[in-house]
Amino acid sequence: MQEIWNKKSKTYPKFSPIMRPFEANFFAFLTECGVDFTNKSVIDIGAGTGVYSLHLAKMSKDILALDLSDGMLEILNLSAKEHNINNIQTLHGTIKSVENQKFDIAFLTMSPALKSDEDFEIFYNLANEHIYMNWLKPRKSDLLELFMDSSSRADMATPVARLEKFLNSKGVNIKSKILNENRSSTRSVDDMVENLAWHLEISGQNYTKDQIKDRIKNLANGDLITENITTCVKVMIF
Repeated sequence: MQEIWNKKSKTYPKFSPIMRPFEANFFAFLTECGVDFTNKSVIDIGAGTGVYSLHLAKMSKDILALDLSDGMLEILNLSAKEHNINNIQTLHGTIKSVENQKFDIAFLTMSPALKSDEDFEIFYNLANEHIYMNWLKPRKSDLLELFMDSSSRADMATPVARLEKFLNSKGVNIKSKILNENRSSTRSVDDMVENLAWHLEISGQNYTKDQIKDRIKNLANGDLITENITTCVKVMIF
């Protein structure tokens, strides 16, 4: 698993100081629910390249960015240096690496880091306040639709449902909201082939890069091709 995420780190979105509308809506909901990062210690689990971690660093006292992929964390550290963000540390590992630590806020977005009730228990005990956002429906891409059918799609809502069941068993009050996003991403044909190959590989689909390129090349405008993406996620604060 670490190898496939290291591979993705080469094309994964990087931190931008200007939030996309989706990110702005997400943080607006947190503020609406009374979440305040000021002078707080935060752990970002499954931090990736720091798309959220570095925004959190600007808002909080300090942050620990945890990820299974050292390739992702390498890019995060480069972005932190580029933007003069100094109150962030990184840790290469899983949630079990921090099970005996304590933070003010535990934060997780779009990550498969929690896989069991044991992981949920660690996440729950890490902090007094928790922010969790994950897929509610499969990520849809008009280009991936050319390769995938319904039988090959993962049940994206399962982690959310399992965490809700776990929290309900503890009688925990949850504030939640469903967020949707429609966006477009334009890349070179070769970069798009790399991106699609990664998504197909992690979904268990076996296509060569030549097969992928052959199927999408007629959709390109010169050397560029656009992917239209639809996402639906659920945010939970508890």
